[in-house]
Order: sequence, then C-alpha cells, then structure tokens
Amino acid sequence: MGGAMGYQKFCYWVDSEDLKRVRGRIEQTEERLQEEPRIPCRVLRSSRNIGYIDPGAWTGFCKRRTSWYQRSNKTGKFLVASNKPLEGLDIGEPIIIKTSHFKPDHLPSYGENHQLIKSEKYQSAKPDTWEKVDPLDINFYHRWFARYRPNDPFDFEKLFAYHSANHANFIDPRFLITTDGIKAPYSIADSIHVCSSCVEFFNILGEQWPLKYVVPCIGAVQFAHLPMDQYLEVRFQKKVKR
Repeated sequence: MGGAMGYQKFCYWVDSEDLKRVRGRIEQTEERLQEEPRIPCRVLRSSRNIGYIDPGAWTGFCKRRTSWYQRSNKTGKFLVASNKPLEGLDIGEPIIIKTSHFKPDHLPSYGENHQLIKSEKYQSAKPDTWEKVDPLDINFYHRWFARYRPNDPFDFEKLFAYHSANHANFIDPRFLITTDGIKAPYSIADSIHVCSSCVEFFNILGEQWPLKYVVPCIGAVQFAHLPMDQYLEVRFQKKVKR
C-alpha cells in the first residue's frame, strides 16, 4: 500500500473557514476534495488523494463506535486527510500517519484489560452511548469474527472488553514504549479485537501523546483498506496557529 515510500497521510482538524481555504487550493488543481459523509475512516484510503470528514459522519454508520467524537474538543470540526502536506494555508500542524515496523513486546491479558477499563480517567471520558450496544452491532462483529477467527468461539462480552481497554490505553496508558525519550502508547490487541481506531488515528483520543502506534480496527481494514494487524505510526507536534 502507498507505493515506494510506504503509506502516509497528513490529517488536519479544521473549522469551516479553514476548509474553504483548503477547497480554494484544491480548486486550482485537477484534484477533487472528496467529502466523507458516513464512515470516517474511509478518508484514510491511499487511493483518495485528499478528502474530508463532515461532522455528521461521526453519527453515521459507526454512530455508537465513534461517539467519542461528541465528547471531544473536536466536536463540530472537519478533518482533512491528504496524501501530501498542505503547506502555506495556516491550518495548523498535521497528524502524520505512516507505515511502521513496530511490534509490541507485550500485549495485555484479559485480566489486565479489566485493570485498564477500571481507570477513573477512562470511566469519566467514555460516552454513555459507547456501552449501549445494539443487537445488530453484535451481529456485525459476529460475522467478521466468523470470517477471520472461524475456529475461535465468539464471546461479545470478552470482545467488548478488548474494545474498551484499547481506548483506555490511550486515555490512561499502562502499556507504552519509549522511543528516543518519547513515551508512546499502543493498541493492545489485533485488528479483530480493537474498535473505532479512527479515534486514535485522528487524535480524538491520545492527542497528549506526540507518538502513538495504532492497529487498524477491522472496520478500517474493510472500509479504509488499511493493513490488518499492522501498527501504523501516528505523530503529532502540537503548535499554536498564528
């Protein structure tokens, strides 16, 4: 994926005025600024040179799973995702998502997951909607589990504990690595056991960490064509806009 240089995306949280400037720049080229109205992670497809997520997309197909957006400081903002940096527009620093070779030395046990979920920071941060799981949602995961783990028993309660613990590890991390003096939390399971990785990719969760390693959830594998079970590096150097 992504050619000789590997996969790379530059993502910017912008307001409506910033988006107008981006659109004006794109209109000067032969490219098209493609709107994503329903499934946020689709802007991460390498085949989409540049696109943006409308705020309404967070209440689309993944409404419960992406309800973290409404509890964040990103509410009401648009996210622009580009294969190239958008320079000279004064729209802030990008979140840079790219290929990595990271593999963790340790993944938490099921018991350790519950310790993550007990975190007060996680409990106070989680949206009420997050735990209101619809039966259709369970069927959704059952189908994917049958496809990718046909020999393993499906237990949604256990699977949901992984989903919750994974988000908790970016809110109040217990599992981190240190690279060049920088602490970096990472996804605590494989693609089939994590959910809504978009909230980590786009710094809805974990913005306080300048470096993260994120595994695409199974939805991002399906809809964004990201590599299953492979960690992507997420870097962000926060600076104040002029």
